Amino acid sequence: MDKKKMAELAEKELKEEERKKQFKVIKEAIKGELEKLEEKKKQRKELDQEIKIHKQNIDNIREGRLDLIEERQRKDERAKAVSTIIIEREKIVEKLVPYPVDPLPYKPWYAPYKIWCGTTTDIPMWETTTGVTVNCSIAKDASPGTYELTNGTVKSFT
Repeated sequence: MDKKKMAELAEKELKEEERKKQFKVIKEAIKGELEKLEEKKKQRKELDQEIKIHKQNIDNIREGRLDLIEERQRKDERAKAVSTIIIEREKIVEKLVPYPVDPLPYKPWYAPYKIWCGTTTDIPMWETTTGVTVNCSIAKDASPGTYELTNGTVKSFT
């Protein structure tokens, strides 16, 4: 082989090596973006689940269904951890009178529930105070109104 062909061959190999380097960088960049995308999708899925829990809690309070919140928190530890309120059914000493039109053995509407509301501090309120006893009827009646949030937005429920 003459020097010219050897030089062309060497130049071609250098270009091929440079091309492979560029391919490797692009593949690594895409892999990094795909991994970040999957991580963000997972975070979004978790946030969507948290949003769903908060919306269900709000809807259940507005409907006066503390029993549904209590059941959800009893069955799902995540629902209890995410919620800003904790609801536990109080032990009833006297026997509730069953209603013949209701398929449930009792009407949860007037059953007492212990409720703790969390705060925005690091120590949740339920670790520092005793809860307040309410029933579903009170929750429904008390939920309508206008609420000013800490960020300044105003939400209204009717």
